[in-house]
Amino acid sequence: MTRFSVVILAFALGIAPSIAKEIKIGYIDSEAILQQYPDYQEAQRKLQEEEQKYISEAQAKEQVVNSMLEEIQQQSLMLSAEARTEREQKLMEKRRELEQFRVETWGEGGKLYTKNLELSRPILEKINQAIEKISQQDGYDMVFDAAGGNIVFALPQHDITEIVLAELKKE
Repeated sequence: MTRFSVVILAFALGIAPSIAKEIKIGYIDSEAILQQYPDYQEAQRKLQEEEQKYISEAQAKEQVVNSMLEEIQQQSLMLSAEARTEREQKLMEKRRELEQFRVETWGEGGKLYTKNLELSRPILEKINQAIEKISQQDGYDMVFDAAGGNIVFALPQHDITEIVLAELKKE
């Protein structure tokens, strides 16, 4: 049995290098692609404009809350208990509205998240199509993304980032 294991191991070690040489591997830096791709830059600009609108709206709502609070504090001695309670309830309602606006805008699944998906999805699809096209044309079996930091070492000649960018510029 031991002799059989040695023969199998020798056979496997003899075949493994020949199999490994047939696999063509490349890698990209998706962060570099996104930073250099004009369509992505335009999408980011649109997203920032949208966010700026929401920031202005949130600031306006916050100003209303602060004004109401200041008014209550200034008039607290002149207001009846009933009037003070009524104004405090209105203030609490405005605070809830502000918080709800913030969550609906910046929270998980909020307006900005949805807008980002809407703008970036077609761009990411184009990038993936370009990678697929290059992989098929040049015979790559696997293409990894170095942006995540998961590649410990790779020779620069396996980097196809610039090739992908050139393909994207053709479109």
